[in-house]
Parts: sequence; structure tokens; C-alpha cells
Amino acid sequence: MADFIDPLKLPNMPELMIAGPGELHEEDLDALSHQVMAHYGDFWTQLHSETVALVTEVMGASEPAYLVPGTGSACLDAAIMNLFEPGQRVVVADTGYFGQRLIQIARAQGLEVIVVEVPPGEAIDPARIADVVAGLDGVLTVHVETATGVRHPIEQIARVAAEAGAACVVDGVASVGAEIASVDQMGLDALVTSSQKGLDGPPGLGMVALSASGRARVEARSIRPPSWYLDLKTWDWFRSEWGAWHPHPVTMPSNLVVALNSSLRRIFERGLDAWVEDRRLLAKRCREGLQDLGFEPIPSPGCEANLVVAAWCEDPAPILTHLLKEEHLMISGGLPPTQGRAIRVGLMGRTATEEMVERVLQGIESALTKP
Repeated sequence: MADFIDPLKLPNMPELMIAGPGELHEEDLDALSHQVMAHYGDFWTQLHSETVALVTEVMGASEPAYLVPGTGSACLDAAIMNLFEPGQRVVVADTGYFGQRLIQIARAQGLEVIVVEVPPGEAIDPARIADVVAGLDGVLTVHVETATGVRHPIEQIARVAAEAGAACVVDGVASVGAEIASVDQMGLDALVTSSQKGLDGPPGLGMVALSASGRARVEARSIRPPSWYLDLKTWDWFRSEWGAWHPHPVTMPSNLVVALNSSLRRIFERGLDAWVEDRRLLAKRCREGLQDLGFEPIPSPGCEANLVVAAWCEDPAPILTHLLKEEHLMISGGLPPTQGRAIRVGLMGRTATEEMVERVLQGIESALTKP
């Protein structure tokens, strides 16, 4: 019989400075290790309600957000499925790996997709969206493209979409919590994120927030979506009819919700604006440190993201290997279109500190000078 991994004797893992997920803060780790609780009843309902309220606030929505067991991609599926019907037409910006995922999800939902190509390192030009959006039903875009570390101008894009009568759906998985991403203030119809990046929580939960106009799109569908689980009106029914006892249609991963609640409280204790500014300054230090070592940022000036710092690198493999073996640190290489020619440093969770950024920079310098 093959040897199996003993879950009580896991090896000493490297510290994560990857582009997601992030390591948990100690208090969130303690929350995660709490004994499993029932996903119904008075205490659970209060905890769940408070967590949903915190998620709704961080996403800048007036309507309660949806907290769904799954990933950010599951909630992108849900948002696109609920706001659009097969045969409708949308424009999607190909910003890189996750822009391409939006294209794949839209096509899987039976939508006709018009693709706007975005060169690596550049932000989406809203004028290019305006050139093609007339007569279309929606605009889908990434806020922060994890593959390039570029922050895209979602507020301007949403304005262009609204002027054309098109719904705007935004992938905020790599932005919410580290950037200001507000459904109502930015005029978005739907914003999607997940627990494990800017919200500093464990992976396994996705979130969807709708504006009033996004809600109207859901209500205006000619038929219900072809999914029970991802149909937001399924979640609405349980919230409305079973709200005092079991306000969701499925068994919730209660420990994940407890840990997310803990991390969200930390964010709001600091203040969201201050939290985002802290992350911006940390990303600036990381980016400048990499430049001092000879690595040019992938994002053009002015569109650099706070959560993922990405830089061009002719041969990332020796650096990644050195950090892992000699420094016990893990950062990320590139993803298409930067695969094999970039390094990426994630600034999330417990390791999003000046001390850890300096460790990464010193480790990279050591890799460069290694004979």
C-alpha cells in the first residue's frame, strides 16, 4: 500500500507571497479551527447576517450581497448567468489570463462575445469599449488582472456601459479589499469577489453584489437560469422565507464564514480607506525595490494594482527556486500572457508586511548574485 500524507504531520511549508491565496492571520486561523457548528439556528443566523453585512459594505452595495460556498469563478458564473440570457451579446476585455476566463464563462453561458484586446501592461481604454458597445447587452471586465498586476478603470467602463444601456459585470477577485471597488458609487451592475485575496480570509467562499440596476436585470429575465445552485433567486427565496433560521439554500462551511468574519472585522477596525492606502504603499515599496534590482514593472505608470506586484523577468525559474529552497519563501511566476517571463509578488494575508517585502527583495538579490 502506498504511503499516505498524515494530515496531522504536514511538512513545514514555505511562507506565501504568491498572487493568492494569502496566509491567515493568527486570530483568523484560531477562528477557522473552531469546532464545526450547525449552519442554522439563532447564533448561526446572527453570525451569517453580520458577515453578509460586512461583505456588502466592503463591496459598496446597498443590496445585501450573496455569500456562496465555492470560488470567485463560481460566482462569476452566477453573475453572468443571472444577468444575461443565452444569445445575448457582450463585450469582454481580454486583459490576460482572467480576462480570458471571462470570455470562456460568457461563451459557456451561450453568450455572443465581442473581444477587445488589451496589450499586456496597459489598462483598458474605455473609448475602445465605447466603440463597440452600442446595441450590446453587457460589458464584462476584470478590475485587477492577476497575470499582469494591472488595475483597470472600472468606473469609467461602467459609465460607458450605462450610456449604451448595457449591464456591467466586474471580476473583483484580485481587487476587493485592496482597492476601492464600490458597486453603487462606481455604477456597477454586479461585482464578484472571493474570500482568499484582498479580504485576507481562507479560500472557499465567493461573493456577488448587485446594484439596483443589476437586480432589475435579474428580475427581467424571460426564464430562470438553468441552474438551481447558481440561480440567485434560489438564494433570495431562502433568505426571505427561511431567513430567521436557515437563510441560504445549502449547508454553509461555517468555519470558513467564522474566519472570514474575523478578517473583515480587522479591515473595518483599521478603516477601509486606510487599509487600502496601507496596501498601496506596500505595493509601491515592493515595486520600487524590484526596479532597484533591475526588474521593470509590467503595468504602465498609473495603473499599478495594490494586491499583486508584477515585473518582467527574463528567466524567473532560478529566482523562484532560490527563494523556495534557500529562503523558504514562495512567490509566483507569470500567467498567460506573461508566463515564463515574469515574477509576481502577492501582498495579502498575514505576510503583507514591510518585513516580508524586504525579505523577498533580499532573497531575490541573493538569487541574482548567486554564483
